[in-house]
Amino acid sequence: MKAARIILTLLLLPATALSPQQGEPRLAWPLTIDDGVSSGFQEFRSNHFHAGIDLRTLQRTGFPVLAVDDGVVERLTVSRRGYGLSLLLRHAGGATSLYSHLERFRPDLEALVARVRVRTGQRFFGDHVLASPVAVRRGEVIAFSGESGAGFAHLHVELRDGEGRAVNPLLRLEMPAPDLHPPRMRGLLLRSREGTLIDGDCGELYLRLRLADGVYAPEEAVTINGPCDVVLDAYDLGATGHVLAPYALAASLDGRPVFREEFDRLTRDDNNQLGMIYDMAYSTPSTYFFNLCSQEGFALEGTGARLAEELRRLPPGRHELRLTVRDCQGNGAQAVLPLVKDPEGEPRSFPRRLRAVGGEGGVLGRSEFSLFVNRGDVVVKLRDVPADAADVRLRLIQGSDERVVPAREYAHGLFFRFQPLNHEPRLQLRFEVSAQGMVVEARQKLLQLAWLKNGMEQTARLGDFAADFGPTTVRDPHVLLLEPVALQPALPLLGTPVRTLPNHFAFLDAVYFRFRVPAGTPQPAQLGIFRYRPPSRDWVYVPTQAGGEPGFVRCRVLTAGTFALLRDDAPPAISLRRPHTRHLRHLDALVVRLSDRGKGIDDESLAVSVNNVPVIADFDPDWGWAKLTDLSALNRGRNILRVRVADLAGNVSEREFYVSLK
Repeated sequence: MKAARIILTLLLLPATALSPQQGEPRLAWPLTIDDGVSSGFQEFRSNHFHAGIDLRTLQRTGFPVLAVDDGVVERLTVSRRGYGLSLLLRHAGGATSLYSHLERFRPDLEALVARVRVRTGQRFFGDHVLASPVAVRRGEVIAFSGESGAGFAHLHVELRDGEGRAVNPLLRLEMPAPDLHPPRMRGLLLRSREGTLIDGDCGELYLRLRLADGVYAPEEAVTINGPCDVVLDAYDLGATGHVLAPYALAASLDGRPVFREEFDRLTRDDNNQLGMIYDMAYSTPSTYFFNLCSQEGFALEGTGARLAEELRRLPPGRHELRLTVRDCQGNGAQAVLPLVKDPEGEPRSFPRRLRAVGGEGGVLGRSEFSLFVNRGDVVVKLRDVPADAADVRLRLIQGSDERVVPAREYAHGLFFRFQPLNHEPRLQLRFEVSAQGMVVEARQKLLQLAWLKNGMEQTARLGDFAADFGPTTVRDPHVLLLEPVALQPALPLLGTPVRTLPNHFAFLDAVYFRFRVPAGTPQPAQLGIFRYRPPSRDWVYVPTQAGGEPGFVRCRVLTAGTFALLRDDAPPAISLRRPHTRHLRHLDALVVRLSDRGKGIDDESLAVSVNNVPVIADFDPDWGWAKLTDLSALNRGRNILRVRVADLAGNVSEREFYVSLK
């Protein structure tokens, strides 16, 4: 009878529940407090879109969590990591709402969790589907906010429609306070395509935008002579002033729509579009760079136009690119980029100091060499070349193919733009300076590259490094450069670090980077592939496994970057944070700090005892500590606290602390 009543309840609920239909009532706010939104819908994450919103909880836990609408509790999840403790409600029409990172469930559900733990013998038992779903009403308390799983104290909320698509909760929830903050635009990043000059240079140009009379604009118009990628640096401010990703982006060129994207709903399969909308070189979970140049396969963009192609087709003269950013509450911001289009393909001269070719030191020896790669093009720049473009050329030699590339001028020297001649990995560059028809100076450089094309499976190698690309890694052709770099990590280095460029686009399918393990290397568990982070100058472990070829270890990657094979032989560090009081009756917790500079702490290895009595202490990687709240084994006087923990490389640390209490 109980199950029948639940089914009848769901049938009587309106079929449009959780689906954002115009004019329908809003869903209830899921917290009894309003501390604002800390992360919005479809925001950037390193390998996926954020499928819900995160609500701030005053940096505390224990606030009542409310059902956003009538429904039934269908599933409880108790996990050590990820979403931590979470609860799934099913509503009419198959729609669902998910509440995660909870501290605990309400009492009747907590009793159910206790029974599952006894039956399974596991504290973190994962998903549990209720045999008899529990009916709840809109606004009813279902749990209490916490910081379980990943992240600091907050509540993660997801809404999904009857087809399983994630829906933007900010479009459906009844907001407790109005949002009066319009989005903000910080700048525009222009990236050359096919050798386009942007204000006289070929490469990347960042334009800072300034707000004047309600419109963002750069200080001056930008001059281009061909296609380029346009990347917008923008963000929104929620009702409490916290940085969020905007809800909608649009662009028009001379009044013609050329881009439209709205973050209203997504499916799991949309995650492979992450690198199409977000620029992977500069985006972070709190900094958003949006690609406004659509490419083949970009299903989330609404106009179907190709902004870069539209820029190519512009006639010479003045033009205007207008950008609009909106949030879910209707606040908007606009930016205008004045453009001047130079005739494409016409040679252009820049004032430079020239001198006769030859002479002491030569022409090329005094030039600064740099590379720029975007999509299928490689650009080699020679800065401060004191010679005319007609006297310098680049000879490409790739396998059995050979080609001569003429020099072109840019504001600071000469550049050469080309695509690979074939799929041979080694490309030889030979720069030649001529005088009176004779080569009087030459300089050589060797590039190692992979020319990625849709439908082509290949492996690129550089020494003990290999990269495996599947047939659906890219849609449009892309060039990936591989080069050794001189970096010395704190952990032992097993081979030369390898840098792969560029890192502003995402691979669309599984790509594996591999390193050969040196013969006779002991303790395989200590081996790991690490990625270098230039801003912080540290190395981050990437989950590593054996595979690809015998004698290799590999990791899955989403973007290019700098990688190395390291040996993690450093045990974790353990320390005890000084208690806030020496009085036993006033002490509410002991905090043990744990850190590891290698592969990370192994959560399940942590063992803590107080006066030889085992106690529960879960490691929180966000805070870097394990907090002991069960102090029943403590006594007045001298207490012995023992901590033992291992890292994911198998290195073990043990510490003993003495805690004296009154």
